[in-house]
Amino acid sequence: MMVTDFHPILYVEDQYAERDFYALFGFTTIYEGPEFPGFLAVSAGNATIGLSHRDDLPVDDAARGLRWQFIVENVDDVISVCAANNLPCAVIVEEGGMTYRTPIAKVKSPNGISVWFEGHDDAASSRLR
Repeated sequence: MMVTDFHPILYVEDQYAERDFYALFGFTTIYEGPEFPGFLAVSAGNATIGLSHRDDLPVDDAARGLRWQFIVENVDDVISVCAANNLPCAVIVEEGGMTYRTPIAKVKSPNGISVWFEGHDDAASSRLR
C-alpha cells in the first residue's frame, strides 16, 4: 500500500469564517455542494483541507493538539496579509546552529487553529554561496 495524498478534515464551529481566513493566504474553495451540507474544502498548491461544521464540538477541542504548517515562498507576504486584515501574527526565526535558520509567521485561525507559515531556510542559501 502506498499513500498518495493527504486531505484532512477539520471540524469547526464556523466553516465559512475558516474558509475566508484561508482565502486571505491564497487558498481557493474547491468544493461546496448540496451532497454534503455544512462541508466545504479549500486548497492551495498541494495542500487541501476539508472544513466541516459541527455544533457539538467546542472550538477548544477542535484546536487542541493541532498545528497546520505550510511552506510559503515569502513569509513577508504572510505578515503583510496579517497586517492588512488586523490578524495577530507572531514572527520567529527557528534556528539549528549554523545549518538551519527559517522564518515562521504564526497566526490563529477563527476557530483557534495554530497556523504556521514557514519560509525558506536562510542558512541553506548561505551554505550554497
